[in-house]
Amino acid sequence: MRYLLFGALFLLTLSNPAQAQFFSLFGTTLDIVATPSSATIYKKKAQDNSLVPIGVGTAKLKLEKNDSNTIVVRQDGYRDSVRSFSSEADYPDKVFNIFLTKRVVQLTALPYDAKILINGEYRANRSYEVEVDEGQTTTIEIVKPGFATIKRIYRWDRGGELPPIEDRVELQDRKVSITTAGEGVELFSNDAKLGEGDLDFIVKRGSCAKLSARKNGWMNETKEYCNKDGQPEPPLFDKFVLKGRLVKVSGPEEARIYVNEKAVGTGSMAVQVPFGSCTMVKIKQTGFLTFLQEYCAKPNEVEPPLEENVVLRPDGSYAASTASDQANVNFTIEVGKKLKEEQAWKLLSSIVLNYFDVLDNSDSQTGYLRTAWQIKTWGQNETNESVVRTRVILKRISDSPLRYSLKIVSEKNKDGLRGKWSIKDDEHFDSWDRILNTYKDLISEAQTRLK
Repeated sequence: MRYLLFGALFLLTLSNPAQAQFFSLFGTTLDIVATPSSATIYKKKAQDNSLVPIGVGTAKLKLEKNDSNTIVVRQDGYRDSVRSFSSEADYPDKVFNIFLTKRVVQLTALPYDAKILINGEYRANRSYEVEVDEGQTTTIEIVKPGFATIKRIYRWDRGGELPPIEDRVELQDRKVSITTAGEGVELFSNDAKLGEGDLDFIVKRGSCAKLSARKNGWMNETKEYCNKDGQPEPPLFDKFVLKGRLVKVSGPEEARIYVNEKAVGTGSMAVQVPFGSCTMVKIKQTGFLTFLQEYCAKPNEVEPPLEENVVLRPDGSYAASTASDQANVNFTIEVGKKLKEEQAWKLLSSIVLNYFDVLDNSDSQTGYLRTAWQIKTWGQNETNESVVRTRVILKRISDSPLRYSLKIVSEKNKDGLRGKWSIKDDEHFDSWDRILNTYKDLISEAQTRLK
């Protein structure tokens, strides 16, 4: 009888709204299913909006009249999902799936004045809640002048790797913004090319790094930056201005190269010309005229060439001379017993005058004779010519037996005779181990004729 009464009441609700309202007082219960399953489901109390947990992963929600029936699904690392259910609505399907679709990363940036950029737009300093929608990518950048930017990419795909709940990003590597003066300047670190022109140079925390600017025909410029405790901080900006010049000098393979009178190598090499100075380059090879050239890196001076290909011209003095152990050595002339001193002196003087036109000093009483310098030159100009000066010095060294010493003084000019010079300027000449063919028989003739 009781069941018949309940059935009759149910049929009445279908035809009478007032009666339907009466029947709704029995209440409706919904099944709430949360994804992820570890999320906690809360119900918001109407009195104070506080949250009361009603389940983890799943919960039953009994709809109450005069209540918003609001639930909150919450899980660390996600944005809350909030949903309200009206007690007046009809819910044919009593199961409701609620998905947490927005991942949240609690981002902290150091230093505290570093800027946080989200997808290229500035959002905050120090800290920020980064939202990552399901199936989307969010790019963060932590930037501060003088520091290397750190970039992170968060992506959330269901079933994939989740972005972190918290992320602490600290800028530690330093950045120097480099500019260069002029075109074609290449930048290198540890001989690895970083680029050409302007760029950002990164110095790792706890290290020092060198940066070199290079350009063909210019001296390299190298600077070191350190990112260590106790060391000066790298500058925010720096500029490389190449000033010194570099000349690639190429000569014969066996030729010796001198820079500012210092031997530096053979064949070829790159010669540095520091800014504000001049550098003298000399290339020497036996039997050839010396190459002399000065390069300057000064304002209003002719710019040095990028390359100098040197072809040495033969030195004519070598073809006109003989290597000899008689050069610059005193040789004894033994006078035969049949010749008196006066006869011997006249004969020696006559022999010498056959080779030399002018006597600089002659004294028969002391037995001393010295010719004037006799000069022979080869070459085309004053800075690249070969000059040989020769003289004879005759001295009586013994009266009994009568002996003389005869020396052929053979000297060759030092490298290049610049400006005004005189044959008598000793500082321009060095002893030479060769004798011009004109004088090679002089000593043997004297030794033979005075026997």
